[in-house]
Amino acid sequence: MRFRLTLAGLAVALPALAEPAPPTPAAHPSAWDRGSITLYSENDKYFAGTDRAYTNGFKLSYLSPDLSTLRSPEVAAPVRLFAEALGRFVPEGHTYKFGLSFGQNIYTPEDTETSAPVPEDRPYAAWLYGGVALHVLYPVVPGRAARLDIFELNLGMVGPSALGEDVQNGFHDLIDVAPANGWANQLRDEPGINLIYERRYRFSTAEAREAWGADFIPRAGFCLGNVFTYANAGAELRLGYKLPADFGSNLIRPSGDSAPDKIRPGWGVFLFGAFDARAVARDITLDGNTFKDSPSVDKRPFVADLYGGIGVSSPWIQLRYAQVVRTKEFKGQRDSQVFGSISATVLF
Repeated sequence: MRFRLTLAGLAVALPALAEPAPPTPAAHPSAWDRGSITLYSENDKYFAGTDRAYTNGFKLSYLSPDLSTLRSPEVAAPVRLFAEALGRFVPEGHTYKFGLSFGQNIYTPEDTETSAPVPEDRPYAAWLYGGVALHVLYPVVPGRAARLDIFELNLGMVGPSALGEDVQNGFHDLIDVAPANGWANQLRDEPGINLIYERRYRFSTAEAREAWGADFIPRAGFCLGNVFTYANAGAELRLGYKLPADFGSNLIRPSGDSAPDKIRPGWGVFLFGAFDARAVARDITLDGNTFKDSPSVDKRPFVADLYGGIGVSSPWIQLRYAQVVRTKEFKGQRDSQVFGSISATVLF
């Protein structure tokens, strides 16, 4: 027992050094007791062929094992004290995880050849951020939907310090593509903060984890901050064989991660379709800087993402691809946007 708890503590403190547990299909180890690392990549070149609006996104995230199992005297003191400190915010009997994330979103107007301002189109902008999160899984009650609450804090920068020009034009140089020439007109430097909360439920058919089945996963939440302020609601329908025991397929967005719970299924495949609707009060990439003069456009107050795709899961890795249609985000925008989203999750 001492040896297993020590390994669990190291998985939280040093996730990069943690080794995958040997497969034990007959025992069905709990996926919630394990951590995960997810890499996301989104780009409007993925089966869309454009280079405008939300043109690229990158995110790397880490979720710890269940911290409620690490509050034992046998666990290393720093890990135990951290788990106990977070546990003070969690109701008794609930399991919980700690998350870290790092990412960047890049936005450009449609005309990237001109170096002149394009006042009728969205401005050049980038959002570079880091995040911390707390995931709380409610006790599973027979006959009731599984429930997950996510609390998240994002801190970062908008403007030249967000490195949008460096990343976009550096990659364009690498693949021998013409650079975007208007980055001199991007938003000014501004520190950003977002506070996020989201609640999710999962309604499942009886054999969804062991054979063919379906999940229905509704969600709702909000984001408050000088970068984004909105209320959101959405849902996902997932159909397939041995569905993963998580809370849905995710795009790059606040509260986007989704840790698995309960039983870790075997190899499976599934199709999914989802939507996320937002009532937007502020979007700095459209509204412009908060305290400085900067380019801006008139945003639309309601935006929705409609997406669908395919996923493959195993006890140790999950791969997903989604094609996304995002409705018009500002007045004067000619078309809705289409982009692709790829994610790969490693469970350890």
